[in-house]
Amino acid sequence: MNSRIAAIFVAVLVAGCTTEVSSVEIGSGTTTTSTTLLTDHAPPTSVAVPPAASSEVTTTTSTTTTSTTTTTLPPAPTTTSCAQIVHIGDSTSVSLWTAEGVGGADLTMEARYLAIGVEVVYPDNDDGRSIVELRYPTQVNAYDVAAAVKSNGYEGCWVLMIGTNDAANVAAGAAVGSDERINKMLELLGDDQILWVDSASLLTDDPNYGNQAMKAWNEALYRLTADRPNVAVLHWSDLAKAGWFDRDGIHYNTIGHAQRAAITAAAMVEYFPG
Repeated sequence: MNSRIAAIFVAVLVAGCTTEVSSVEIGSGTTTTSTTLLTDHAPPTSVAVPPAASSEVTTTTSTTTTSTTTTTLPPAPTTTSCAQIVHIGDSTSVSLWTAEGVGGADLTMEARYLAIGVEVVYPDNDDGRSIVELRYPTQVNAYDVAAAVKSNGYEGCWVLMIGTNDAANVAAGAAVGSDERINKMLELLGDDQILWVDSASLLTDDPNYGNQAMKAWNEALYRLTADRPNVAVLHWSDLAKAGWFDRDGIHYNTIGHAQRAAITAAAMVEYFPG
């Protein structure tokens, strides 16, 4: 992963409307979106913008002459080639879409996507979501959400913030393992451009939601996506700081949500530049 992602935070330039895919009925249930507001922490106080261009100056000196060569580098990308994004997430993603959850309307995941040139955003986030299991009878799992979107002819980009519950379910002995879950999603989405955000946890003694379960899931994710040029994995687990987590060690506080939204948008620019 390019380390520049950790430092890039995209300035919000525009605001707009969001189209939900959560109203699509699939099978016996309808997707729902619930919101958990975390407001006990202040948002980041500054947003850094990458420079438009930079120059390298090379000076060569010999016994008879000195020459200076200036090379102008191309500007760093600030937009993504993705005009549309379907964002599928679990409970760790829900608060990214509320001003209260991230500390301001211009810091939401929607605003971050719009700021990097995305024209249409389709979010679908739900508590307890995994690729396979259903937490309650009317829930739609991540695979079925994506399948419904694909059946409507969608061929845009995807951001997947799923895996935390899958990792826990696999650690608990689920019949469907990590490889099968990940390949199931990848085969469904085909050649579409995908940013998959890996999973993180501060817990050390929880056999299901602990960091060892997340590490095992992430290793499978890295391995299965390594030879797919259309898939990028954001190593969020390497970037997330302890102070960004909520008290349960799995979800995030306001600062953590704001950072996650900014870094995810920056990763879209980095991996799928406009």
